Amino acid sequence: MNAALNCQPRLAYPSRLAIALLAVVVAYPMLARSTAAQVAQPVSRPTATAVRLTGAISVNGRLDEAGWAAAIPITKFIQQKPDDGAQPTEQTEVRILYDDDAIYIGARMFDSHGRSGVVTRLSRRDDDPQSDILRIDFDPYHDRLHSVEFDVNPSGWKGDAAEGDRSWDPIWEAASTIDSLGWVAEVRIPFSQLRFSPDSIQTWGLNLTRLTHRNQERALWAYWRQTDQGGPAFYGDLTGLRMRRQPRHVEFFPYVVTRASRLSSGNRLSPFYDPHQTDARIGADAKILLTNSFTLSATVNPDFGQVEVDPAVVNLSAFETFFPEKRPFFVEGRDVFQFGSPGCNINCGPGLSLFYSRRIGRTPQGSGLAFGAGKFADVPENTAILGAVKLTGRTKHGLSVGVTDALSRREEAEVATEDGSRLFVPVEPLTDSFVSRVRQDFRGGNIVVGAIGTSVNRSLSTSGLAALVPRSAQTGGVDASADWGQRAYRFYGAISTSRVAGDSLAVARLQRSSARYFQRPDRTVSDGIFSSTFDPSATTLSGYGAIGRISKSAGNWRWDLNAAALSPGFETNDLGFLQRADYKWVNGTLGRQYTTPNRLYRSLTWLIGGEQYWNYDGDNTGRDVSAYTSFLYPSYWSSTFFVSRNFSSFADRKTRGGPVVRQPGNTNGFISLSTDPRRPLVLSANASGGVDDEDGHNTSLGFSATIKPASNVRVSVGPGYSTGVTTDQYVTSVADSTATSFFGRRYVFAHIRQRQLYLSTRTNVTFTPALSLEVYAQPLLASGDYYDFAEFAAPRKLRKLVYGRDAGTIQTNGSAGSVSYAIDPDGTGPGKAFTLGNPDFNFRSLRGTGVLRWEWRPGSTAYLVWTQTRTGTERVGDLQFSRDSNALFQAPADNIFVLKVSYWLGR
Repeated sequence: MNAALNCQPRLAYPSRLAIALLAVVVAYPMLARSTAAQVAQPVSRPTATAVRLTGAISVNGRLDEAGWAAAIPITKFIQQKPDDGAQPTEQTEVRILYDDDAIYIGARMFDSHGRSGVVTRLSRRDDDPQSDILRIDFDPYHDRLHSVEFDVNPSGWKGDAAEGDRSWDPIWEAASTIDSLGWVAEVRIPFSQLRFSPDSIQTWGLNLTRLTHRNQERALWAYWRQTDQGGPAFYGDLTGLRMRRQPRHVEFFPYVVTRASRLSSGNRLSPFYDPHQTDARIGADAKILLTNSFTLSATVNPDFGQVEVDPAVVNLSAFETFFPEKRPFFVEGRDVFQFGSPGCNINCGPGLSLFYSRRIGRTPQGSGLAFGAGKFADVPENTAILGAVKLTGRTKHGLSVGVTDALSRREEAEVATEDGSRLFVPVEPLTDSFVSRVRQDFRGGNIVVGAIGTSVNRSLSTSGLAALVPRSAQTGGVDASADWGQRAYRFYGAISTSRVAGDSLAVARLQRSSARYFQRPDRTVSDGIFSSTFDPSATTLSGYGAIGRISKSAGNWRWDLNAAALSPGFETNDLGFLQRADYKWVNGTLGRQYTTPNRLYRSLTWLIGGEQYWNYDGDNTGRDVSAYTSFLYPSYWSSTFFVSRNFSSFADRKTRGGPVVRQPGNTNGFISLSTDPRRPLVLSANASGGVDDEDGHNTSLGFSATIKPASNVRVSVGPGYSTGVTTDQYVTSVADSTATSFFGRRYVFAHIRQRQLYLSTRTNVTFTPALSLEVYAQPLLASGDYYDFAEFAAPRKLRKLVYGRDAGTIQTNGSAGSVSYAIDPDGTGPGKAFTLGNPDFNFRSLRGTGVLRWEWRPGSTAYLVWTQTRTGTERVGDLQFSRDSNALFQAPADNIFVLKVSYWLGR
């Protein structure tokens, strides 16, 4: 009776707020009609005509062929920045030709300063060259939704993107020249690299953008204001394209990889220790243009040795660290599979991440099985991907399709037992990973409805793996979006369900995971559909997730309202990324932007917002308010300011499966300042800090310098230092029947003083548009000093009892490096004494990669890669730069050298 009464007040407030938010979402489209007129309407879309080419074009950056004279010049551009709506300061002429195989763009960018006014730099493909640029955007489907981008600068640098995705690397040609009138760009883009409708008479969306670096001017052919949403909805029309035949194209990329490892780390007593390893492998990628709208991509025995290493992190939480995907096969076209992440203005929630491609080819999950079976084990670094296929495309009626299927190999670890015998232990099962995404456009793309499905199926041949990972996992979801008011206003909503099945031990492991903690003894309610009671005999786990957003993203005033709910049993980590379920979330922001330059700034944006989280028991697990401001000054310096107040709330994850406790409120701030990006030396600095209501605090300082000593060299150096004290760092839990208020366990916490010192360095040297060298290195020193070991005085309370001061006794035994703590939690009382090992740490890491990339013929590349890693740890809690830096560079180094050569075969 009392439990029910106590629960009602916690449920009432979130319920009322959710109902109010729902009412706003339902009512707003009607209210918006009166304000839609305030949103800027686009100017009449301009029209350009492509002319069929007679003769031939040599792409050399000189518009001296007769065909260019027959093309109709595009000359009417409008300035967007810095003076919105003004005439450009420089004249631009662009001509468009085409033949049966390709579309050609010839452009002359006049400059009143002549050759001296042109700013150019040579940079690697898709990097930002910080120079003059001509940008060409096509909407080949002419659906006002999708686009592809091609960029070129006066040095012949190339950039390209599909839906903003820079991993898309089509095969096309570009050349530039600089002369006394300015600069010239000449571009050839094969139709086989584009996707468009099968109609013989084509109309495409088109925009042309000229960026003049010396005065930071942006001029558009199809103009929209800085306060407009922009994008394909505002593009002009490209007419005159008449296709005599539909392109058919096959691209085949066979490759060979040789790898040499020179290892200094590792256990030299292990029979598997081999400091000098050399191997070779072959594989292939393929792209087949099934129609001019659908592409089938495939990879067999892929190798991603050219991918940059992940940075080192120190993670003391119960949650997995997210690392972005960098492998080209999975990165390219990933926008097709986006689902359930509408974004927000401040403090965006995690969304519904159903597809996280780094799950494919991951580190074997059963490594612990191998090390538990014998004294030494040889575990593969990654699970080999036998093959993967991807189908993407779009019909003329607005149906977009994306399908990916990947098969990863069954991996085994060789184990040496105590008696010297050898055995093989399976550490990862044969796994098929599948994802399918469809979206249908209606009313010119103003309404989009979609669905997604993912499936993971594993062949579990051993009881060890069956107890560790599920046999199968499926998710499904539907989403819809609606835009109105020239796409200034938008609504997005998505809902998804998940189901995981397998051995009861594997399902119990998911129930106990940090995403949900079903075993929490004070859990009181379910999600209303699926059970959230810990059941060690269960063989399935099911849940749901939903998210919605309504926003105004154009005009001077901007705002958004967001809501999400993930039930306790929602689980997507077999093929998605999920840190936590069991929460409900609302978020709202209001802001204004000023884009008319004055003597104080060129542009200014401010935002205020607030959010709140609850779990499904109705506990308030987070509530904050925030404010953000950004300035671009007349000098082109920029700054940002951010401050937030997080109020005290309940913490249902703090005890890692134990009862709910309380966490203190805190106030945090961030400030950054950057100098003019046009200069040879660009500096930026940032500082952040915060304090909580229990005297915890943190401070972080960062600095970066980007040096451009030559037009083809860029060096970035970014040191940083952080320090802070956390007052409630989880240490461990121990069984004690006398701890009745905590259901028979004691949850031990401590203060921790952390320090981190790092240096991120990157050097890019671009010898030619096809030959570049990039070197990245990150040394990191980190330490953690634990002290004032304590336990919470009671569940749902903030107060803690420090051992030896507020309760019981604590005795330190041993010396530095081998310290232990003997704790009696209640002194002479009945509580059970226990011992803790020393949790202090000192972590040192150096990770670096050097990549020499050469596109030795169009589409064919060679990579020479060197990767070095050094790591070291010590059971001390302080950070001493001299000692730790010397120890880092004296730590054993692992060096890996990779040579990868691919050859493009196309027809």
